[in-house]
Amino acid sequence: MGAKTMFLQNIPIPENFLSLRAEFSNEVALLKSIEHKNLVQLLGYIDKANERILITEYISNGTLREHLDGQHGLVLGFNQRLEIAIDVAHGLTYLHLYAEKPIIHRDVKSSNILLTEAFMAKVADFGFARTGPTEPDQSQIETDVRGTAGYLDPEYMGTSHLTIKSDVFSYGILLLEILSGRRPIERTRGPAERITVRWAFNKYRRGNVRGILDPMLTEAVNEDILNKIFDVAFQCVAPTREDRPSMKEVVERLWKIRRDHTKIQRIAELTL
Repeated sequence: MGAKTMFLQNIPIPENFLSLRAEFSNEVALLKSIEHKNLVQLLGYIDKANERILITEYISNGTLREHLDGQHGLVLGFNQRLEIAIDVAHGLTYLHLYAEKPIIHRDVKSSNILLTEAFMAKVADFGFARTGPTEPDQSQIETDVRGTAGYLDPEYMGTSHLTIKSDVFSYGILLLEILSGRRPIERTRGPAERITVRWAFNKYRRGNVRGILDPMLTEAVNEDILNKIFDVAFQCVAPTREDRPSMKEVVERLWKIRRDHTKIQRIAELTL
């Protein structure tokens, strides 16, 4: 992306001062320890008196949610959406497997995904992130439930037991959002369509995968490719953690989907 541009992120001071300060300190500590092209990079910070500011690289192309809403005047094509999904999966895989200690983001959502001018996705906002289990026999940590409605792992909500598979669930919801253009909770729609994952799964079970796609996507996409990518999304949102893939497995499956999609596109171009 070339030279880094500094972005000053002001942290407001709510009533719960100590809680906010803890979140800020946590975010600084985590951001200082990670570096990956698909994660927003910390350049510096200020923590003085009542002023707390993160200085991060400036990502100029807005959030993924803004683009899905058409706020930037362009409709994301299927290839762009697939690349964004892969970028986010790369970033989460790094956090879970390759950071100094496993890190669970806890707030994976479209408004926390920033896009560069080249539409590379970067995961942002680590205020809720937590260091994950570090002992060989430990698979979860117990913590207060944090996150955003619609993206939250139901097992985590019910037990307060957090694992890296909680991020996998949120990613599955995000992947459905990328493909359908719908928010996880569509409050203005009727009961049958209000919860996007339920609405989408009903169509998926009936074999109507094209009916899940964002209507703004006018390009033709091979149905086998759609089935494969929705397979990934629905496995990520499996009710039990044991049935969810790891983010590394998600990346590998999306790579294969991208390869197959590219082959199909090339064959179609040759037959024109």
